[in-house]
Amino acid sequence: MKSILPTTMLRSSLASALVLFLSASALSAQMFTFKLDEEVMVANLADAKVKPRSLGKGYDPAISPDGTKVAYTQTDEQGDRRIAIFDVTTGKSSLVKGIPGKNEFMPVWSTDGTRLLFSHFKESDWALASVNAGGGGFQIVIDQGVRQTAGYSPLPNATDWLCHDLEQFFLATVPGTGAAVIKDLPKPSLIEGLSMPSRIAVSPDGKTALFDQMMGGEGGPDADEPPSAVFLIEIATGKLTRLTPKGLFADSPTWLPGGREFLFGSFNSKTEKPTIHRMAAEPGAKPVQVIANGSNPSAASK
Repeated sequence: MKSILPTTMLRSSLASALVLFLSASALSAQMFTFKLDEEVMVANLADAKVKPRSLGKGYDPAISPDGTKVAYTQTDEQGDRRIAIFDVTTGKSSLVKGIPGKNEFMPVWSTDGTRLLFSHFKESDWALASVNAGGGGFQIVIDQGVRQTAGYSPLPNATDWLCHDLEQFFLATVPGTGAAVIKDLPKPSLIEGLSMPSRIAVSPDGKTALFDQMMGGEGGPDADEPPSAVFLIEIATGKLTRLTPKGLFADSPTWLPGGREFLFGSFNSKTEKPTIHRMAAEPGAKPVQVIANGSNPSAASK
């Protein structure tokens, strides 16, 4: 004889399942990855006390929009650099198949989590390339000699990417196949000291982006190098707003879900260790340290 649940019990079970689903979604949205020495770490900001765990050796970690995977640069004993992906749940890693050559780095996820853009060494110079996250579909997006691409981040429309070439920002419309269509953006007079490579982060609404640039004469972790600060740029107008306070080293910004706060890397001059901070995306906001030893954060967006 089949057992039939009373209607009230069935509704209660469905409600509980929905709560668990929503809770899991909320937690995954606060997942982030970062680098600690030679390790790729993952943690959850929703934890009462953030407790990172290691996924394994790697560099340039970038977490997928849903927080389930981390793309990163894997280096072998011969010094070859390849793009690989960690599964956050299992910690298992696999190389992304179908990429020619042995020198690529800094993968960045598309907004739908299906593709990766990365810096790819071709013949004698760097190009911007794309590949399916599951492997295959490799293509050159911006070829060597066309435009140097030092930073890149996807817009929400899934076809446009915000990029910079160390001097100005530009949009690259990436079709399903073939080269990107490039459009220059207004050039703010204050943009100086952009570095290669560097991570930029387009906001969830696609109107602004976070980036860091070198700022001289304010002190910093290394007396021979100027510190950097995090800025906000309005994509349509090129208007710049400095977000992080003077005297604080700040780089590698990444948005938190909702586009009101972000994480960034910093440096503790007392401990001489890299740190990760969280702050609101508005001038005068106070940064709060969330990780005492780590750099290059990347947060899930969904």
